[in-house]
Amino acid sequence: MTIYFFVVFGVYFSIVIALWVGWQLTFEKVDSRKSTTTPSVSVVIPYRNEMANLKSLLESLLAQNYPKDHLEIVLVNDHSTDSSSTIVEEFAARFPNIRNLKLAEGATGKKKALALGIQGSTYDLIVTTDADCIHSKEWISSVASCFSSDKVVMALGGVRIDSSSGLFAKMQALEFTSLIGTTASTLFYQQPTMCNGANLAFRKKGFREVGGYDGNYEIASGDDEFLMRKMHARFPNGIVFMSNQQSVVTTQPSMSLKSFIHQRIRWAGKWKYNSSVGAKLLAVFVLLFQLSYVLLPIAGICHWITSERVYFLMVVKLALEFMLLYPVTFFLQIRWRWIPFLILQVVYPFYVIAVGLLAQRQVVSWKDRVI
Repeated sequence: MTIYFFVVFGVYFSIVIALWVGWQLTFEKVDSRKSTTTPSVSVVIPYRNEMANLKSLLESLLAQNYPKDHLEIVLVNDHSTDSSSTIVEEFAARFPNIRNLKLAEGATGKKKALALGIQGSTYDLIVTTDADCIHSKEWISSVASCFSSDKVVMALGGVRIDSSSGLFAKMQALEFTSLIGTTASTLFYQQPTMCNGANLAFRKKGFREVGGYDGNYEIASGDDEFLMRKMHARFPNGIVFMSNQQSVVTTQPSMSLKSFIHQRIRWAGKWKYNSSVGAKLLAVFVLLFQLSYVLLPIAGICHWITSERVYFLMVVKLALEFMLLYPVTFFLQIRWRWIPFLILQVVYPFYVIAVGLLAQRQVVSWKDRVI
């Protein structure tokens, strides 16, 4: 058993170190040249029952330090049952660069809404975000600067979770930093595994060339990652990470454990449709490692492995994860907090195992819609 635990933990430690190296090198190879052009940008935002967030979203977009005649905001109503569309229409009546589209009856889901928004957009540079996000005044400028080279067809951005509403939000914010770190690090190795549609940009020409969301419409999640994989297959050196802190987007935490679990089940459910063998193997290994981490103290109690080795593996894990996550929190401008980090050391393995198993049945709700 000792050999088993040291092999599994050794592989995990190697992955964490590789991710840390990839994160560090991502910022060393940043092209510091400033763009001499101001590309026109279409921001596409699908929404469903977001009346609590739309006002803040639109105010942050209207406050962008970007030429208004080079920016349009296209919102797509995915059959909202609240007054979301009324809020958007009120803004559209006052600001000519805001448009409000609506999915036709029979067409539902985020991918359909995004496709309609992209089809109805005016400009080639498409930027997507979510309706529960807010943005810095330099967001569009930072995103657009990533496309100074014609070779760039897609840019992956950072997202932070607002951690101001309590311990649960702080735990979500810290857990989410691992996803952003993995996004940048695996992209550095030209093996991108994830991205986030709350902060994603791409050229419409490239979107059309890879077939957009064709083949993925019936999958509950993954509009961002499936498109990224198509782009990477067609343009292997055409994807970059948005390394400017001003490009980071702020999103809202899940307000209840139920909504959080449902969100993560939706996200996890797309992995079985992933065409990348490497990504599938990584997902399986992560699940295996978390199971092993749960079993480690039990193995120590049963004397299958010495207590000294149990402590050693747990301390090294904690130290390496801190080494990886701390610089990501600095980039995302999230305050490092030890209490959420230590709590996650205990609860995270059980959460990963539970979500991995529950994702196999794929019955969750989102915005009052069963998926």
